[in-house]
Amino acid sequence: MNEQEKKRLTTQTITIKKKLEDHFKLKVVQDFLSKDEKDELGDSYNYFIIEEDGFDTPSGENGKYSVSQSVYVTFYSEGRESLTGDQLDVLTLLHSPTFKFNGTEVNHLKLDNQDRFIDQVIFSFKRIIRSGC
Repeated sequence: MNEQEKKRLTTQTITIKKKLEDHFKLKVVQDFLSKDEKDELGDSYNYFIIEEDGFDTPSGENGKYSVSQSVYVTFYSEGRESLTGDQLDVLTLLHSPTFKFNGTEVNHLKLDNQDRFIDQVIFSFKRIIRSGC
């Protein structure tokens, strides 16, 4: 059931990951950093995390699609020259008719007992699910 759509969503997630990796040359993981991935990054705080959330009914679709899914792409950045430029690049790379940009939330995180700050940008997207629901 829904095999074609499941395949499309899996391919879309893989494509998002590849676009970010190819453009930014940074680590991209799904859901969270594992211990091994943290060890691999070492002292670097430049990476992306992709998280897929629950489903809901999209607004303004006039019954064209059954559901949508929130997808969050979180960018952790330290010492990069242009956070605004990086945000524009993420939007340009990822926004599409079936992966719609909703907004960003920007936070500046201070590392414990250090004079280091990490920028955290959470990009919110709505992914359209073509379903027979």
